[in-house]
Amino acid sequence: MGRIYRRLVVPKILEKCKKIITVSKFEASRISDALNIKDGRIVAVYNGYSSHFKVYERIADVTSRYTKCEKYIFFLGNTDPKKNTRNTLKAYSLYLERSEHKLPLLIADLKEPYIDEVLNELNIQHIKEYLHNPGYIPNGDLPFIYNGAFAFLYTSLRESFGIPILESMACGTPIITSNTSAMPEIAGEGAILTDPTNPEMICSELLRLEDDSQYYKSKVAYGLERVNNFSWKSTAEELLKLYKELGNE
Repeated sequence: MGRIYRRLVVPKILEKCKKIITVSKFEASRISDALNIKDGRIVAVYNGYSSHFKVYERIADVTSRYTKCEKYIFFLGNTDPKKNTRNTLKAYSLYLERSEHKLPLLIADLKEPYIDEVLNELNIQHIKEYLHNPGYIPNGDLPFIYNGAFAFLYTSLRESFGIPILESMACGTPIITSNTSAMPEIAGEGAILTDPTNPEMICSELLRLEDDSQYYKSKVAYGLERVNNFSWKSTAEELLKLYKELGNE
């Protein structure tokens, strides 16, 4: 049914539409290539992030519900292969071998049977004692989780945008993200960008954050500055401008 819709209905829609709005230049390019649209109708309007993602002073009342550790590494994943859980856990196992601090990994939105399956597959069952797996974390608690994290791992294989990048930056937490798809575009040149298929590289970036306090502080400062380029207000204003232009044609 989906193939029939794309083959018969989508072309008719494309003939009539004046603009195609998407969330990043990366995604605009993908749409352009997939649909062979080269006439400038595809426009990228960036997402924003919710204002409750910010730096908080008091966080322990919330973070203690999910982990008893004051500092941890945070990974927000799921079973979708593009979220790259296998390479991320492999990278974390390498980190545990080489780090003096051995911070625990707080994993949100993954159930224990799936985690066990990955650990068994990679033969890294020994790292389980360092994993904190509370399951689903409500959106209202996430800012506090970001705030408490030493670093945030967002090492997806592909993202059309990547709102968690902005959330982590707004909370003053350094983010290690991927050098693929839309993530470099959103995170910017000053972010920590790594090959998501290379656990060694992910591990090396974690260790550098631990070993170089000036580097760590620079990534916090960069993120807090970078995130000012994004807001839902700006998104709404850009969309409104587009709609007005279309209305005047």
